[in-house]
Amino acid sequence: MSDYFIADDLSGALDAAAAFHRAGHLVRVPLNPADWNGTEPGEITGLSTETRNSPPTEAAAAVAAVIARGRRHGARLIYKKIDSTLRGPVAAELAAALGALPGARLLFAPANPAVGRTVRDGVLLVHGQPVHETDFGRDPVSPVRESRLRALLAALPAGSVEIPDTADTADLSRAVTDQVTRGGAWIAVGSGALARPVATTLAAGDVPEDSATASPVPPPGPMLFLGGSAHALNRRQAARLWSARKVPLHEFSLTDSVEVFAAKVAGSLRDRKAASVLVAPERGNSALIRDRLAAVASAALAATGTARVFATGGETARALCVALGVRSLRFEAELEPGLAAASGERSSGPLLLAVKPGGFGDDDTWLRAADYLGGGS
Repeated sequence: MSDYFIADDLSGALDAAAAFHRAGHLVRVPLNPADWNGTEPGEITGLSTETRNSPPTEAAAAVAAVIARGRRHGARLIYKKIDSTLRGPVAAELAAALGALPGARLLFAPANPAVGRTVRDGVLLVHGQPVHETDFGRDPVSPVRESRLRALLAALPAGSVEIPDTADTADLSRAVTDQVTRGGAWIAVGSGALARPVATTLAAGDVPEDSATASPVPPPGPMLFLGGSAHALNRRQAARLWSARKVPLHEFSLTDSVEVFAAKVAGSLRDRKAASVLVAPERGNSALIRDRLAAVASAALAATGTARVFATGGETARALCVALGVRSLRFEAELEPGLAAASGERSSGPLLLAVKPGGFGDDDTWLRAADYLGGGS
């Protein structure tokens, strides 16, 4: 039997992939679930529905469609990645999962104790404070309104969800072991922290012999750093990259011409062998900015032959891959928590990609991405 997992965005899929990769599995992430034609034994497939900011009905339909495709391929859903602060249409997606897998139960454990996100008495806390009372409750796109996990999932069938209190990673491991011991059909639902005990306890099959085979990597060359997240941390990280490595920094706004701006970025890639791009602080239409940023990046890459890219934000990374014609990514390495490296193929050759969510890392995270991308693999 082959196994797969579902995430609601690409950065989440790669975050989860790190756990399965660490357990010895080769992990592939198709960019479009409709391209998934089954999973080889010993491999794990990660699928992103790209529904973090979707209406609940659309998100539910996307999850149901992926599970239906998995059943046609005889694959087993073992893990559903969600945001550790409950952003996104979580309840709708889990209702769809139970509807598509009658008789299954959910282990709902969104905690990520390593970054201060725990569950006590069924309430999700961020550094001891209910999540809806933190900055996540004021998120401009997907604000979190409920910290009580039972209340969040009140519409799900009675008895279908188990919610363990989780103060540390050992609690997550015990919760997974308890479910395995109990037997029957169940799905682990949680943050990337839950993926680790799932990967070591539940993932089926031996590691395929060719899993150690190196992926094609591009030759040494320029590096593009693409900051698609509005999180303030990314501006500090880009500034640190400039101060330490003198990587030119370009700020993109919706008023900029894609062609003119791409030419400026291409100039830095040619002259300085690196360039950073950040979106302007005034966000406007996020989807439009994402797509125009991807157009800028793909044009600059094509003009310079650049094949080593760092992207902040799963939506930005996916939009760039689509613009480049990359259909699937193979997970390569976890550079630090939340910072993943993957390889892909496009018509012009291999692509080496590093990706992280907006709010992850410290001031030196972009520097570490640069060290990896510049090192060849």
